[in-house]
Amino acid sequence: MSAPTNPVDHRRHDRKEILFAARLLMGDANVECEITNISFGGAQIRLRKPLTRGQTVVLDIDPFGKFAIEVRWFDNGEAGVKFKDDPAKVSELVMAI
Repeated sequence: MSAPTNPVDHRRHDRKEILFAARLLMGDANVECEITNISFGGAQIRLRKPLTRGQTVVLDIDPFGKFAIEVRWFDNGEAGVKFKDDPAKVSELVMAI
């Protein structure tokens, strides 16, 4: 029997597909990025600078504010990140976008 072509998605939250410009604040460096999808738990971003799994940085989303995130994975210019901020603050962001 072959593997299913549409495996079950084990994410806790549904993703909302978007394309939104943002910046990563990484110490003295500000890195431009694009958010390609978002949920109450995290987001997927596209950027040119490599990130490291477990790295904590700040995602600056104008005009919504700054959000602490943890890098869960990085592959070929895309990263999955988990929000570390207050869930109520993240909920407001997701509902507004």
